[in-house]
Amino acid sequence: MEDSQMLSNQSALFNSTEMKRRVYLFTPAGFTTKLVLFSLLATIGIVGLLGNMLIYYFISTKKKTKSFMQTAPFVRNFNFYIKNLALSDILSNIISVPLICIQIMFDVFQHSWTCIIVRSLTILFPSITMNNLMVISLERYLATRAVPRSFSVSTVRKLIFTAWLIGSIFILGPTATFNGVRYDLNDTHYTVVCKYDNSYFTSKIIVLCYSILQHVIPGVILSYLNIAVAKTLWTRQKRRITVQHTNAIRANLIAAKLRGTYILIVLTFAFIIPYSVLPYYAAYIALAKPSIDFQTDFMTRYLSAALLYSNSTINFIIYLVQMKDFRAFLKKLFCGNGNTMNANPPGDGIQLPNNR
Repeated sequence: MEDSQMLSNQSALFNSTEMKRRVYLFTPAGFTTKLVLFSLLATIGIVGLLGNMLIYYFISTKKKTKSFMQTAPFVRNFNFYIKNLALSDILSNIISVPLICIQIMFDVFQHSWTCIIVRSLTILFPSITMNNLMVISLERYLATRAVPRSFSVSTVRKLIFTAWLIGSIFILGPTATFNGVRYDLNDTHYTVVCKYDNSYFTSKIIVLCYSILQHVIPGVILSYLNIAVAKTLWTRQKRRITVQHTNAIRANLIAAKLRGTYILIVLTFAFIIPYSVLPYYAAYIALAKPSIDFQTDFMTRYLSAALLYSNSTINFIIYLVQMKDFRAFLKKLFCGNGNTMNANPPGDGIQLPNNR
């Protein structure tokens, strides 16, 4: 019995000594792999930053106009929605994406509090965007029911502020679980990965609750609300055409509401689809515990992050395609021409459909 215990102690001591002898290696994914990921994220960040800065500036200039379309509650709410989504994208591309790029190439954010800061800022702005979309989708859903219940402009602003506040508070939970986690590569080398520490049961519970409350449930609710709104708008197309022959002013406002709501629906799905990849992959790794080599896991995680942050670039493309006065604004800004008398056409930048 004593001999068996002695052998066990010696084995544990030998394994501990072997672990101490292993040499630390920073992100052994290969320079080419890291360079590709860095370039991809940098490109997404630059395009998304510039594009959303332009849309933010464009919407801000609309405050100077006092046309009927501009003072309509829906148009004011629509502009406020777009500005907040653009602001979230701007901040994520200024703060989060550069930190991730640095973390890929340099060994500065893998340990202790630096790891916590980077991971917190990584999930902050996507969480805020998710909450903003919840407010937008709920408002559009209630406004398109048989008995419409629209939010006032002041109510929308309060709800959006609350969405930012809740998103900032919600990340405090998973923030406490982040740390530099050791990963043994082989018998001679190890590395440290900045992620949540799943060696503690409380960490698993916190991350699970955050994923359900901030990812799964909102994603399901957003999908339901936007599909329901899209179906409702589809059934109202004939009614809209009938009204347009009797009241041109009201017809323009209805057309703007329809087009604007469709844009918001597209923006929502353009976010929740790529947003779901990274958390669901992390959940798969945590639950199934598949045998995946470090380089494959490294690439999958950062490609998922790149897909998530590509939403800012996708949003810019949506604005560019769907908002014709935004295109006119860009043409005038960069080419120095354009019809200034028609800077704010009917529909407030929301491309109206051809009704003939």
